Amino acid sequence: MRIGIDIDGVTSDSYTAWLVEFNRYYGKNISVLEDYDIHLVYDVSWDEMNDFFKQNTEKLFMLPQPMKGAKKGIESLLTQGHEIIYITARSADEEEVTLRWMDKYKIPYDQVVFSDFKSKVELAKQWQLELFIEDYLKNAKAIADAGVPVLLLNASYNQGELSKEIKRCRDWMEIVKEINKVQK
Repeated sequence: MRIGIDIDGVTSDSYTAWLVEFNRYYGKNISVLEDYDIHLVYDVSWDEMNDFFKQNTEKLFMLPQPMKGAKKGIESLLTQGHEIIYITARSADEEEVTLRWMDKYKIPYDQVVFSDFKSKVELAKQWQLELFIEDYLKNAKAIADAGVPVLLLNASYNQGELSKEIKRCRDWMEIVKEINKVQK
């Protein structure tokens, strides 16, 4: 099966590490991210948040640990013969630091596609994905509406009603279990 996997919030535990950095920079004490649009949580413009990211890309992308179980889960999927294509909202300018992070934690990869904050739907179609693992509810719905089933990794910021093409998973163990069920 050809599987698309997001990086931030799925492979990388980005938001946990980023909250610490944002709290320090913006003088806040937010412990749970209730909205995927982080700039709204910190009451700053998207441009201001984007500037912070640009000035701190190296630190923000190298700091996070992998999501619990992600490395083992991805290795298990590859061993079972699945093809993995990472599709991230990150820009191509962030490729070097992204691949360096993946190498640092020995996250296996062949294909990493950078959407530059554009829709992942066209990339899911272009790469003929049969399944997508995502954490952003809006992306999950759009990808599912395009005919690609989605496993949504549960997070505080992605609560809401799901269509039958989206299955919420608590963790990577459940993701692998769901993929194994689909294969049978």
